[in-house]
Amino acid sequence: MSDGDDHIPPEGGQPGDGDRILAAEYLLGLLSPAQATAFESRLTGDVALRDLTAAWADDFVAMTDEIAAVEPPARVWSAIQSGLWPEEASRATSIRTGASRNALFGRLFGGLAVAAMLAVLVMQSDLLVPGQPGYLADIASTETEAHFTAAYDPDSGALRLARVGDEAAAGRSYELWLIAGDAAPVSVAVWPEATEALEVPLGTELAGLLPGAVLAITDEPFGGAPNGVPTGPVVASGVVAEG
Repeated sequence: MSDGDDHIPPEGGQPGDGDRILAAEYLLGLLSPAQATAFESRLTGDVALRDLTAAWADDFVAMTDEIAAVEPPARVWSAIQSGLWPEEASRATSIRTGASRNALFGRLFGGLAVAAMLAVLVMQSDLLVPGQPGYLADIASTETEAHFTAAYDPDSGALRLARVGDEAAAGRSYELWLIAGDAAPVSVAVWPEATEALEVPLGTELAGLLPGAVLAITDEPFGGAPNGVPTGPVVASGVVAEG
């Protein structure tokens, strides 16, 4: 394991043998918090380092290809949530005793939302302009195959989206919502059939709500939710993080 922050060259340096080790240790969670933060800051503007890290990620994932998937008991996920997000677990209890529908909608997002910087950078490397600041989100779930990524480019004002999971079922549509704090969900886009990438222009007001907001996908009737109000289940969600 790396033993000092001096192993991480300044941002803009070229990846070398030391970076190969750092990238592997980062993915395995072996770096100290300071090292991980420094490494992530380089990832945002260093295409070669992102490619190196993505290659390691592919190698690690390949190691599990022959392992059969096992559905964990619901109590396992509940225990993980309680440990990582105790406030969310407490809120879930209040929901089961009669909280409002809006509070339920918020809990569904909060429990699943994880701002995984590396995962977003790897999947969105072809959607982002290297070196440009912006906002990123990995929109996923542990319970469904729905999976999307999002990257907001402040220069163009566009939210670039990619579907990396399954399509909506026949006769249904996925719809993307933005939820800022306790505000009601705002529809951003209804996902077109047989489409893997989508670019949605965001107005200044909506773009200003992105930092820390939640992007969520619901399963709606074909063409989207009627009356601009979500009606279907939340199938994926993710917190918007600064890129």
